[in-house]
Amino acid sequence: MKPRWPDWQPTDEQVEDWVMWLHPFTWESAKNAVREHAGSQTYNKRPNPAKLRALLAKYQPQKEEEKGHPEDTVFVMYEGGGPTKRLAGFYMPVVVKPHEQHLLMKAAENLRKWHEDHYGGIWKIYERTTNTEMSKMRFEFHKARVG
Repeated sequence: MKPRWPDWQPTDEQVEDWVMWLHPFTWESAKNAVREHAGSQTYNKRPNPAKLRALLAKYQPQKEEEKGHPEDTVFVMYEGGGPTKRLAGFYMPVVVKPHEQHLLMKAAENLRKWHEDHYGGIWKIYERTTNTEMSKMRFEFHKARVG
């Protein structure tokens, strides 16, 4: 990804996040999504996680080896209280390798803490939920923000 955004200087933690977000996808899908995302930007000096994740879903929903696994059930969501109100309702799934499911909540707490430290505000862990339920919550945050 770095060659597509030469001015971007990711921290080690950001690199870990990107590896985690890209892990469920094949190399070819990730490469194509990154290329399209970089080509669509005219002024950003770093990749946008939400836009890239949307493109990833377009190219391939998941690796062959991951098919048949249940939908993500643990998410981290920004609930506001920080300097960036427009992030309210932003959420992401917590992803670990299938054989590391015992580390899921530790990964969720690390992700929550990292985002709280870097972006401020309140980041909350949601367990036993679905992407559909998280999207509904994001919509409610958006409605409350715009009025």
